[in-house]
Amino acid sequence: MISRAKIFHLFVLTILFAGLQNVATAQNKENVFQFGSWVGVIQLNDANHNSDMPFNFNHTFNRNGKQIIEIVNAGERINVTEFSIKDDSLRMKLPVFQSEIIAQMLGNQLIGFYYPKGKAEGNGYKFTANFGITDRFNQYKEKSMVNITGKYEITENPGTADESKTLGEFFQIGDLVTGSILTTSGDYRYLDGKVSGRKFMVSAIDGAHTLLITADVSADGSLVNGKFVGSRKWKSEWKGVKNPTFALPKADELVTVSDPNIKFNFAFPDMEGKIVKLSDSRFNGKVVIIQAAGSWCPNCMDEVRYYKPIYDELHTKGLEIITLCFETKDYDKSKQRIIRFRDAIGAKFVFLHAGEAGSKDRTAAFPMLQGPLAFPSTVFIDRKGVIRKVETGFSGPGTGQHYVDFAKETRLFIEQLLSEN
Repeated sequence: MISRAKIFHLFVLTILFAGLQNVATAQNKENVFQFGSWVGVIQLNDANHNSDMPFNFNHTFNRNGKQIIEIVNAGERINVTEFSIKDDSLRMKLPVFQSEIIAQMLGNQLIGFYYPKGKAEGNGYKFTANFGITDRFNQYKEKSMVNITGKYEITENPGTADESKTLGEFFQIGDLVTGSILTTSGDYRYLDGKVSGRKFMVSAIDGAHTLLITADVSADGSLVNGKFVGSRKWKSEWKGVKNPTFALPKADELVTVSDPNIKFNFAFPDMEGKIVKLSDSRFNGKVVIIQAAGSWCPNCMDEVRYYKPIYDELHTKGLEIITLCFETKDYDKSKQRIIRFRDAIGAKFVFLHAGEAGSKDRTAAFPMLQGPLAFPSTVFIDRKGVIRKVETGFSGPGTGQHYVDFAKETRLFIEQLLSEN
């Protein structure tokens, strides 16, 4: 028979064990990465919370039942599959590019850092996220007093030596705003946000860029007191006026062939270290598209994605595509980035390491061209080796009809070149 003392002792132990289980369960619950909607915030300026850039993401499953983090920018969905959870830490690496987020899980909150070039490169930005929120700019509660839908002639850095023109196109339903801003070198991709009262605000993250764009809406519908923040150093002021007829110069009118007698050729290593030249026999008699790009460039990503299915379909009919990637001096380091970029998109054409990012090596690779050659830029060469067109910049799918028109026009031009003898 068990004594009363032993029974009491067992009772105490049971209570203690249950208490420890409850504590462990509570701790585990705190360390769980909650499934559902989150709003993350990257602090682009440590001293100014007006530079806090929000974005939406979901912890969910893909159609194959695999856990993913889905980043949402208007019509874009970025599926993050490279993430790990260890103890109370979450580490996620965004696809295509090098950026990653490392954060501590604290129940319904994440606290950590965003590293635009990866943890190894340092230069982190403070990052927080809160669970159960879907409103990207949830601190602004006032209903919209205006509708900004329309096309805007935007002046960046007005009244300065850096003044330039860009084209903004926005669409508003209720309080919610989507759209993009186009420049002569590319676009700001999928912008997502709202209008609260007379305050306009949009943001986006794609793994290479973080963008926060704000302005006030004046009585006449103009966008004033505009602020643009992309990083600690990448900032500008802007203003916009509705102008339905405003247009940027065409992409194929900015860069010209200064000397058609210069023989276009190059010699750069591919991803196996083999030197590839434009004069190689494999390119003779072919229509060749040459891109100036970089694994760090989101507009380049959009352009490579556009050309991927075209190459897959038309390669057997004589189409070749060569992507010259401008990265770092270090071939091995650059190679890793280029392969990640190429494989994430699934492109099967030729990728070469062409030197460092910047204008010096890019200009040296294209000595016959004159004008503001941007990343990306594209050279179209016919079967006889003649440069038929040069386009600089790229208006991607985030620009809506601009992209649709480009895609149709470019496809027809490539088919025309392939039909020629």
